[in-house]
Amino acid sequence: MNSYLLLFLSIFFGILLGKIKIKNFKLGSSGALFSGLIIGWYSTSHYSVEVINKLNNEFQQFFLFSLILFISSIGLIASKDLDKIIKKYGIRFLIMAFFITFTGFITTYIFSKLGNKYEFVGIYSGALTSSPGLATALETTPNYEKEIISGYTFGYIPGVLAVILSMYIFPHLFKIDIENEKKELIKEMHFVEDNEEKFDFLAYSLVIIVGILIGNYTFDFNYISFKLGITGGVLLSSLFLGRIGKVWIFDFKMNKKILKTIQELGLLMFLSSVGLKSGYNTLNNLNLQTISLMFYSFIIAIISIILGIILGKYILKINWIILSGAVCGGMTSTPGLGAAIDANDSEEVAIGYGATYPFALLGMVIFNKILVLLN
Repeated sequence: MNSYLLLFLSIFFGILLGKIKIKNFKLGSSGALFSGLIIGWYSTSHYSVEVINKLNNEFQQFFLFSLILFISSIGLIASKDLDKIIKKYGIRFLIMAFFITFTGFITTYIFSKLGNKYEFVGIYSGALTSSPGLATALETTPNYEKEIISGYTFGYIPGVLAVILSMYIFPHLFKIDIENEKKELIKEMHFVEDNEEKFDFLAYSLVIIVGILIGNYTFDFNYISFKLGITGGVLLSSLFLGRIGKVWIFDFKMNKKILKTIQELGLLMFLSSVGLKSGYNTLNNLNLQTISLMFYSFIIAIISIILGIILGKYILKINWIILSGAVCGGMTSTPGLGAAIDANDSEEVAIGYGATYPFALLGMVIFNKILVLLN
């Protein structure tokens, strides 16, 4: 089975699925996740374990490459307004990050009394879509690797779906006028229209190189250590280098239309590859136990999102465009970020994501360690 064929079939049917509109709701680019899940399950269900593992390795490479394309492009687009947003909201991003991860932690701890406690350690990282959280849990309790990975595996997709759906549905439930929020944000921040016409491949490559190096660096604080990973590293490098503008022969201010095309391609590939590599294990192993794990994960994610929105919107008074990105950052959810950009039709969402994401990773590391100790 050709993995490239499966990837573009997922993209093709995902785009078609995303165009279906029911009242004011449509999946948009997120349709690629659902088509990927179904195609990934169906295309691999008749093959040997060796073939499935080979395909999953190829899907993982698509996943990483597309993630780099998506994150770097939205970071460069959003970078021009970074300092204005940070100056206005500042510490509120840190509060959002730790509040959302703490809410998920408390909810998970309560639910853990109902089942295998180590599966729920994995569910916590799955519900908040955090690979560094999973790594921390495995490092802390290596003797329970099977249970933790099982919880993460079945918790991940519901966690992703919870964030994606919330970005489309919750603005209506909370009666948030997205267009009005965008107008207010533009008025408050005095955004300048982007007139750049060029695209510097040399500078773009440097953004990715620096991002990967940052992502692989281990931040070590006594008993707590973590990595930002590719997502965090590339996002930080694109935001800050994009804000600097030009350094020597490198020009980081690039044409927005080209960046948006790269962003859309990266997002479609990313969501499709997530679905493809998760489809077999998720759908082929459905039973009462795994469905219950997925249900708990979805509830943990939804509670974290709802309380995060309430805190951000009504207490911290953060504009919805920035807040939606901050919620996705607090959930460490890159697919959610794609859905938020699509639902709001605004790249400024990425600033809230970028400012919240690193603190959320730190929160996941801290609360994972506490969760293991409590259990």
